Amino acid sequence: MSAAIVTQAVYGSEPAFNVPALTMNSLLEIPWVLVIAIIIGIAAAIFIHVVEVMGRHQNRPVMLRIALAGLLMVPFAILMPETMGIGYDTVNETINGQLGFWLLLGIGVSKLLITSLSIGLGMPSGVIGPTLFMGATLGGAMGLVGAQILPEQASSVGLYAMLGMGAMMGAVLQAPLAALMALMELTRNPNIILPGMLIITTSSLVTSEAFGKKSLFLTILKSQGLSYQNSPITQALRRVSVGAIMDRSILRTERHLTVEEAHRVLKSEPKWLIVEGSNGPTALLPAVDLARYLEDTERPKAEDESGEPEAVDLMNIPANRRDVAPVQYQATLEEALNEFDTTNAEALYVQRHVAPMIQRVYGVVLKSDIESHYQYRRS
Repeated sequence: MSAAIVTQAVYGSEPAFNVPALTMNSLLEIPWVLVIAIIIGIAAAIFIHVVEVMGRHQNRPVMLRIALAGLLMVPFAILMPETMGIGYDTVNETINGQLGFWLLLGIGVSKLLITSLSIGLGMPSGVIGPTLFMGATLGGAMGLVGAQILPEQASSVGLYAMLGMGAMMGAVLQAPLAALMALMELTRNPNIILPGMLIITTSSLVTSEAFGKKSLFLTILKSQGLSYQNSPITQALRRVSVGAIMDRSILRTERHLTVEEAHRVLKSEPKWLIVEGSNGPTALLPAVDLARYLEDTERPKAEDESGEPEAVDLMNIPANRRDVAPVQYQATLEEALNEFDTTNAEALYVQRHVAPMIQRVYGVVLKSDIESHYQYRRS
């Protein structure tokens, strides 16, 4: 409120957008408003999901992420130049019904994709402006469809553009009251309250309940490792890195070994064997299981020494193998637990960048290790 007062005192009382008088012509439009709310709720969920997926690359070198974001932006800038910048001029044209359906749909989807990719890669970018842009264009496009379905009862495209702005803002930020207040400030029209409340609430519920998405800001914080949760357990796990509790008694080995190579592997007395695959580690098994297998297979051969030793397949021998997933050396125990939940892995191998495109594995962490550490510290 204070910000609005200061802005109007300095820059005048003119609104950001030239909004014509907007009213809903007929209650028959209510079902179509609900349909638009569902569509925008899905679009908001896609937006947050892309940010979440791209946020997993926050540990990549910053120059690489900048180059990738710029490269992804090129085709959108060439084909859809309206997506560049804040785009308030495009929003104004949308509100005043100056753009066609396919253009509105194209720039709305393009803005959604490029903005989510850029934010997910960690590029400094605003959120409110792109959110209003996406909502206005998608809402305007759906308004044109509604005008074709009910040409006599349908309201102006500007009304649907404004409703789309509020719906997208409320769904992406999970702040329906703030979105409704923004809609009131932008239009200064109390007639928009009823359809505004309807579309904002519905789209926010679709995003949060149907797709389980949290606010974009919380998603960004989570991707950067800045969790907003402050329970005592979370705080304790956040203070310790996986490097402090990982088991370093490991040995990386190929899946297929000769008996002689298997004995050589066990000679260094590792506790865990990390089985290598074509794309990195694929499984973890206790070295004692390999030792037991060799002992069981060599006992009958002592009685009958005929025959050549067979190769050992570490993925087929009887062993307590665990599915693995990577975790970075600097990750906290909280992040490691989140990785367990995300990947459903039974063990994490701790890796670190030692050179471009080269990862070195330093140890392994089990979920029981994290639980034991917390129990020990608490006692």
